[in-house]
Amino acid sequence: MSQQDSNLFLRALWASLRARFGKLGWQYSPHKDGPRQRIGFGWMTLGSTSPDGVGVSIQYARVGVIKAIEFVPRGTILTIHPLLEGILRECVEEAVGRMRTPIRISCSTQVASFPRIPVGYYRGDGWYFGPLDNGNTEIGITVRAFDKPDADYDFASRLPSLLDVLACMTNCAFERVNGAGGRTSASEEALNSYFDKPDWLEDFPIDDGHLRLTLPQLKFLTGLLEGPVSEDRVTRAARMFHKALTLFRRVPKCLDVSTALFVSALEAVDLPSASPAVCPKCSQPVYKISRRVVDLGIRHLGPNVERIFKDHYQLRSMYLHRGEVRSSRPISPHFIPLLDPDGVEGCAMPAVTNQPLNLMEFTGFVIRAELLLGKPNDAAPLG
Repeated sequence: MSQQDSNLFLRALWASLRARFGKLGWQYSPHKDGPRQRIGFGWMTLGSTSPDGVGVSIQYARVGVIKAIEFVPRGTILTIHPLLEGILRECVEEAVGRMRTPIRISCSTQVASFPRIPVGYYRGDGWYFGPLDNGNTEIGITVRAFDKPDADYDFASRLPSLLDVLACMTNCAFERVNGAGGRTSASEEALNSYFDKPDWLEDFPIDDGHLRLTLPQLKFLTGLLEGPVSEDRVTRAARMFHKALTLFRRVPKCLDVSTALFVSALEAVDLPSASPAVCPKCSQPVYKISRRVVDLGIRHLGPNVERIFKDHYQLRSMYLHRGEVRSSRPISPHFIPLLDPDGVEGCAMPAVTNQPLNLMEFTGFVIRAELLLGKPNDAAPLG
C-alpha cells in the first residue's frame, strides 16, 4: 500500500460511514506520536445523536502508509449505537473493497476574472470552461470520488491549481464565486477555438471578447487534472504567480509584495532538482539564486531583459530583508522632482511608477514556456 492508496482507503471509509449513519462530523485535532508510529485524527460524531463520538487513529510502519486503523468509542455512544463495533468493522471492509473503484461525479462552479474577461468555451477529457452572460466563467471537472461530499472536496482540492495555471496562461487573476446566476453565452461553433499566437507577451490572449488558450495548453490542463492531486516546481511557481497577480490587479498598495512574489515564482520554476554545490570555505550550500533568475529570463526572452531581472531581484531583496521600497513618494496634483540615492535612477518617484508590469508579463511568459517544456519534475502526490 502507498500513501495514495492509504488516502483512497480513508476517503472510501468516510463515505461508507456517511452512508451508514447519514451524517459524519469531526472534532479534528490531529496528533502525531512518532515513537509509537501513530497518528490520531481526533474524534468523529456519527449521525445526529452522537454526544461523545469515536476516537480515530492509524498506525503506520512507513510514513504516510496505513498499517492499521483504531476506533475508540467515547462516553455513552455505545448506548446509542450498541452494534457500533460491528458496523465500524463492516465499513472498514467495505472501504477496502471499493477504494480502487471510485465513481465519476461532475462538479462545477463559477469564477470571476480580473480584469473581467471570461474564458472561451473549451472542453477536454473530464473538464470544461464556458463563458456566462454575467461576465463570469463556469468551470466543470469530473472527479473520481466515493460520494458527493468526497467529490466536492476533491473538486475544491483541484480547482486552485487549475486557476493558478489559468492565471499564467492568460495574465488574469481568478476567484471562485458562488450563487452568481448567469447563463451560458457560448455556442457549439465556438468550442475549442485555439489562440493562434502562442508567443504572445503583452496584455491578454483575447479573441472575440474571450480569453483564448492554445492547443498545447489544453493538453497540459488535461494532464494536470488526471490522477491524484499533486504539485511540482511549475505548479508551485504558478501558485506564487497567481497570488502576485491578484495583488497586482486588485491591491495597488501591495505592489512591493507582488514584485517579491513574481521574482519568487521565477525562483520556484527554475529550482534545480540536484542539491546545490557546497562552499569549500564555509561548507554551506551555494544556491546562486539571483544568477539563476537572471539566466532563466535571458534563456526565454533574450539578453535585453538582463537588467530588468537583476533590478527586480534587488528590489525583492531590499523589500524582504530590509523593508525598503524604491518608490514610496505620495501621488499629488503637484509633481515635485527630488533626489533619492535609493530611488529609480537616483530620483524620488511616486509609488505608481513602481508597478511591476514588465516583470509580470515577463514572468507569465517564462512560466507559460516552462509549462510546455515537458521536463521531468519533482511531482509529489498530495492525496
